[in-house]
Amino acid sequence: MNYRTLGRTGLSVFPLALGTVELGMDYGIPAPGAYGRPSASAAERVVRAALDAGINLIDTAQAYGESEAILGNALRGRRDQAVLATKVTVQREGRTLRGDALRRAMWEGLENSLRALQTDYVDIWQIHNVDSDLLAQSELVAEIFEQARASGAVRWRGGSLYGSRVPRAALALDLFDTLQVTYSLLDQRLADQVFPAAAAQSVGILVRSILLQGVLTERAEYLPARLEPLRARARRFRELVVASGCGLTPAQAAIAFGLAEPRIGSVLVGVRTESELRENLAAATASLSPDLLAELRQLRLDDPELLNPSTWQADLAALARNREEREEEREKTSGQ
Repeated sequence: MNYRTLGRTGLSVFPLALGTVELGMDYGIPAPGAYGRPSASAAERVVRAALDAGINLIDTAQAYGESEAILGNALRGRRDQAVLATKVTVQREGRTLRGDALRRAMWEGLENSLRALQTDYVDIWQIHNVDSDLLAQSELVAEIFEQARASGAVRWRGGSLYGSRVPRAALALDLFDTLQVTYSLLDQRLADQVFPAAAAQSVGILVRSILLQGVLTERAEYLPARLEPLRARARRFRELVVASGCGLTPAQAAIAFGLAEPRIGSVLVGVRTESELRENLAAATASLSPDLLAELRQLRLDDPELLNPSTWQADLAALARNREEREEEREKTSGQ
């Protein structure tokens, strides 16, 4: 397997990175048998299995429930095998902090992350949900980053961003060494402008939401009714994969599509189980035919409401509650 260089960081990373939100909290489309975080011990086994398979970049965040604590335990004795990336939260009540409050939040967040991760440094320290209010304080942010690097607690600066406008603005400020952005065969917007600009500045690209929170798998059938256009496009994708005879699952084909973009340093894959990890690993060596790639590129959507999972959260939460209520009712009935 050929590792990729993550931009100016010079870090050599496996094409797939381990995303850990699903290891620390319930996340995604609440499909039966494919929802709900694993036990802490099972989650730690997933992390170790990923390292054994060659995955070295592991991404986490303060906001991912118990993820950092799970990683801290899983990486005991193996910290040197991981390129560890975490994120600091700088919003309170939906608004980005400013001035001294921002400074305190970043330093406190870093200290808390290092403690939970049981390490004295992180390879990539990312700001979660970078927005225009944060970028307006770029001089302060740059100062905090530089102090953190000088302390030895941080090696490289990163930002987690959404959409295409904010990443372009961030690149203009040259504030980050890596950008973590959304990209998938349904959401190809960043390939047009952000990826070329990042490559020109040697800024490493990490891609998340490659499966669009499970939409590019059979879980799409459990989407709420108002997202029918998204479900229909996902069905068409699965039909194309089957018709191509490529022998890949929808998840593998979606990941292989992302890896076909050479300007991407690594694609984050979120998994709950070791079997899901093995399925995703197979995509790292898969290649799609030019004809299939061309067909999949035609599936792109540019509707921000459909492509932004944050707009679905109330619907998914309602589905999850209904599912839990049905399971509780079945348990009551079976116990009578």
